[in-house]
Amino acid sequence: MIPDRIDNAPIAAPRFGVFVTTVALAARYDALIAVVAGTTLGMMIANVPAVLLGEIAATKLPQRLVYGIAAALFLAMRIIVLVVR
Repeated sequence: MIPDRIDNAPIAAPRFGVFVTTVALAARYDALIAVVAGTTLGMMIANVPAVLLGEIAATKLPQRLVYGIAAALFLAMRIIVLVVR
């Protein structure tokens, strides 16, 4: 498999992590508290429901069913990719 390229240019791996990105944003916009609060709140809004729903699914659904659904979804996505290309 060959990774996608934008304009035939190689994709560089991110050099710095999320923390350094947040600090850079705060330094750029002179609003450290607002940037840190915003990024933290955004991550919490995105991650908390996924974690809670995952916990509920893990305790309520049989593991074999979860594996079957995941396999079917991956197969469907692969078929879609093959058809669209």
